[in-house]
Formats: sequence, C-alpha cells, structure tokens
Amino acid sequence: MSQSEVERRQEEAEAHIRATIINELCQVMQKTNLPPMAVLRLATRAIGTIYREMAEAHSGVHPCPCGWRPHYTNDVEVLGMALMTACESHRRDDLRRMRIAGTA
Repeated sequence: MSQSEVERRQEEAEAHIRATIINELCQVMQKTNLPPMAVLRLATRAIGTIYREMAEAHSGVHPCPCGWRPHYTNDVEVLGMALMTACESHRRDDLRRMRIAGTA
C-alpha cells in the first residue's frame, strides 16, 4: 500500500471518528445540560478507559494476534501530544473556511 493510500485512509478514518464523536458530544450536552469542558473531560476519560481495555486485550498470555504491544508511558505521551497538537493546530485555521461539523 502506498504512502498516499495510507494517508488517505487515515484522513477518512479521522473524519469519520470526528463526525461520530462531535454528534455524540452534542447529544450529551443537550441531554445533560453539562458544559462543553465537562463533556470533553468525560470523553477524554472514556478514551483513556478504551486505551486501557485495548492494552489489556493486547497483553498477557494470549494477546491479540495483530502484533501491537502497548507501552503505557510512551503511548500515553503520544496520545497527550496528539491532543495538544490537535488543539493548537486549529487555532491557526480560518474559522470562516471550516466545514460545519454539528451543533452545540
């Protein structure tokens, strides 16, 4: 698979995940009247829980056969940097040119 094909698949996957998450976050805010930061904090905790469950499934005596092996310290650092980078990169974007993803 070519590098451009990998990048295209990653971009499509990210767009799908983002659309799904923004829809769910908006629904949670509407149903609970919780503020955005409270809901984002809960979503971040959920991602941490998902990481832990995936790590457990890929560790131990009979790990998942895909070959990924979790490295907690490094993985958490990578996830934290991804969050920080995503938060910072959107500050430079022109909001007038961004596609509307949902409602809050």
